[in-house]
Amino acid sequence: MTCPLRQASRRTDRLGVAFHALALGLLLNSAAPMVALGQTAPAQRSTRVVRNISDAQGGGRYVLSDISALKVSSSSELFILDRSEAHVVVLDTLGRYKRTIGRRGSGPGELSGQALAMQLQDSLLLISDLSARRLVVFGLDGRHVRTVSAMQASNTGSSSGPVTAIPMRGGQIEVTTPGSVNFQADLFSRVLFRQAGRSDTIAVIPAGLFTFTVQQRNSSHPSFAATGFGDGGAWAVRSDTLLAHADGFSGRVRWITLSENGPRVAQTAMLPGPAAPLARADFDSVRVRLEASYKKRDPSTRLVLTDAPTQRSLATHALFDATGNLWIGGAPAGRTVRWTVFSPRAQLLYTVSLPASFRLNDVRNGRLYGKTVDEDGVPVIRILELIGP
Repeated sequence: MTCPLRQASRRTDRLGVAFHALALGLLLNSAAPMVALGQTAPAQRSTRVVRNISDAQGGGRYVLSDISALKVSSSSELFILDRSEAHVVVLDTLGRYKRTIGRRGSGPGELSGQALAMQLQDSLLLISDLSARRLVVFGLDGRHVRTVSAMQASNTGSSSGPVTAIPMRGGQIEVTTPGSVNFQADLFSRVLFRQAGRSDTIAVIPAGLFTFTVQQRNSSHPSFAATGFGDGGAWAVRSDTLLAHADGFSGRVRWITLSENGPRVAQTAMLPGPAAPLARADFDSVRVRLEASYKKRDPSTRLVLTDAPTQRSLATHALFDATGNLWIGGAPAGRTVRWTVFSPRAQLLYTVSLPASFRLNDVRNGRLYGKTVDEDGVPVIRILELIGP
C-alpha cells in the first residue's frame, strides 16, 4: 500500500522547486495570512531569568567553549554537547560538574568532533557523528552502549550533506542537509523515515538561504548565504514513536506517528499568523554586508541576487518538552523570537517571546534551558522560568 506521505512529499518537492524559482520582484507581493478561520489569539506568557551557568562556576573542571546542544534529563542533569571538545559535559542545575561523556577519536565511544548532533531518548544519549556517518549511543551514566553506521541517503534523489540518524520504532529517522557543492540543485533539508529497505520522505524543508552571482572583473561564479530569516520549516522527535513537522511558510503543523507499519499523520494544527513578508530592503542590507566582505579581496566585486525566500519563516526551530507539548519558534523579528506552544492533542496553548540571542534547547517543569553569550562573548547556559497565566 502506498504511504500517503510519499504522495504528499512529491507535491512538496514540486512546490519547493516552484518556490525557489520565484523572481526577486515577487518579494513584496507574495505573503498571505496564515491564520485558520475562527482561530483566536493565543495567551501570551513571559519568563524570568533563574540562573546563568558558565565555566567560571566549574572550578576548572570543565570549559564551555562551543555549546552546540543542550538537553535535560528526567533527573534534571544538564547534558551539554561541546562540539569543539568532542564530548558531552554533564552538570547539575547549579552548574556543578558531574562527569564527561565521550572523547575525540574514531574508536568505540569516541567522536570525530567535526559535526555532531545530540538527542536524549528515554535512558539513552544519542550522538550523530555526522562527518563519520555513524550513531554513537551512550547510557546516561556515560557508558558506551554501541556505535552503528548511519544509513546513507544518496539514493533519495538529493545531493545531501551530512546525515543525522535517530533510531525510531520500526526504522530510523534520517535528516539530510543541502549539499555545499550542488547547492543550486538542492536547497532543501529532508526528513526521511527509513525501514526495511524503503524510505518515506516525511518533510522537505527549504533552507534559509538566498543564492547570488559573484561578478568580478575577471570571473563570475554562483554562491549562497544564509538570509537570517529562518529555514522554511522545523522538526522534532519525541521518544521513538513520534515526529512533528512544522511548515514555516504555510504554517501547517503535523504530528506523525512512526511504527513498523510506516509513518501516519495523527493530527494537524495551524500556527497563528500572519507571516511577515520580506521587503527588498531586507535583502539589500544583507547583500551590502556580503558585498563589502568580497570587496576587501576584490574591489570590483558586485553581487547579483538570483533567488530568495519571500517571507520570514513561522517555524525554524521545534522541540518537545517533558510533558509532550510541542514548542515551535519562528524566525527572529527584531530582537525577539516568538515561540508557539501546542498541547499533545494539538491544542494551541500560548506563545512566549524570547530574546533572539537566546537559543532554546529544552523545556522541563516550567523551566526553559538554552544558550546565549554574556557581554564579553563568553558562552553561557541560561535557565528561564515561565510566568504568567
